[in-house]
Amino acid sequence: MCSQQVASNIETMAKEPQPTDFDQRFNEWRKKKHLVDCSFRVGEDVYHGHKLILSAASPVFEAMFYGALAEKQTVKIADIKPLVFERMLDYIYVGTIDFESVQNIEELLELYYCAEKYMIDSLHEKCVSYFGKNIKPNNVLKILDIAYRMNLDDIIYSCMCVLKHFFSSGMSLSNIILERNHHLSKNCVDLILEDNFEVKDNIICMIRAWCITECEQNRLEINRDSMKTVLQDIELPDTLKDTIVGCSFTNFTPIAGDKSGWIPVQRIHYKAVRPLIIGDEMDFEANITTNRFIVIKSININSRLLPQLKVTDVRQETYTEKLTVEISAKHSNDRQKIYQKEHLICDVAFNDCLQLSLTEQIVLFPDVTYMVRLKWDANSLGYEYPRSILSAYGKSKQLLVNFNENIYLQSSGSILNGVVCALYK
Repeated sequence: MCSQQVASNIETMAKEPQPTDFDQRFNEWRKKKHLVDCSFRVGEDVYHGHKLILSAASPVFEAMFYGALAEKQTVKIADIKPLVFERMLDYIYVGTIDFESVQNIEELLELYYCAEKYMIDSLHEKCVSYFGKNIKPNNVLKILDIAYRMNLDDIIYSCMCVLKHFFSSGMSLSNIILERNHHLSKNCVDLILEDNFEVKDNIICMIRAWCITECEQNRLEINRDSMKTVLQDIELPDTLKDTIVGCSFTNFTPIAGDKSGWIPVQRIHYKAVRPLIIGDEMDFEANITTNRFIVIKSININSRLLPQLKVTDVRQETYTEKLTVEISAKHSNDRQKIYQKEHLICDVAFNDCLQLSLTEQIVLFPDVTYMVRLKWDANSLGYEYPRSILSAYGKSKQLLVNFNENIYLQSSGSILNGVVCALYK
């Protein structure tokens, strides 16, 4: 290659922008304490930095180091955890942050607090944007509660907007509260109610779930008197407080006293599978959830298959069904049994649909998981019940009921076809 061409290549390269890694170099200098001229004590840890770089990122640091009352000694930081403070320093020096590496919501909110405290606008915007995209039903209450205690207005606003959407779609979040991963403060409950003027049944259900956990937090027995006590300072009309306290699993007012108010909610049948054989399995379980307060009148299951007959046997058209029905509310790992009755039904047609009418009409709360268990005794050994693959939900114009079979206790397929219910009023 001639010298003229080499010179031309060098000139071209000189004109092209060359990659720089000054940010990484500065951050390495900070970590190696090279040319550092300021330090911070955060808890038991000490972090070093460069006044000029920190002041360029934050007007608070600029005032701290170059203002009239400039700091001459190590700056003590009492309101931020060491790991979070170091994340902020990394961001100032490098300009990027990996939100996925943040360990928990508390740490993320504290990072947002850092951005506000030190007026680092770009970090503030990134935190708000991340929260806006990652607020979900299982974390919105926890984020709101912590943000409320830390006075993080933008995050509070984002959470309230998301909650409004959840509530308008009929979600109650009561199951999240009953999981006990985070207990909502009374002030935060007031904030939610203040922003949701129309208190619907799903919000009533959420407040009732909060009352249960509030009683547990204060080691109170969960009863009407205790729930009245914890509701005393909540900003709700007395009539609504009475509704929340009075809600029970077996006490309700039917819709207008009208029998036509009962709604059949049926699952869609897809295909038949291996039948349920009593003896191989002595019980059957399924979980039910609903998006509204509903009252269960009866559950619909498959009746027995006609047994194989010998030549000398007399053909029977019907049989007597005997089984025990249990319904339990599932809160975290706990189960509260709300119904347990033995049912004896005469003149049941073989290979048909059996409507098991409950002796008490049971109220189901929105978004709470209920387990329905059917149990047979030794007299039913050998009998078979047709089982099918069915849709995971049944719905009407007013409500949606989800069904989920317990795959650990039986193979795929179900004998539970649906329920007959009414809206709780």
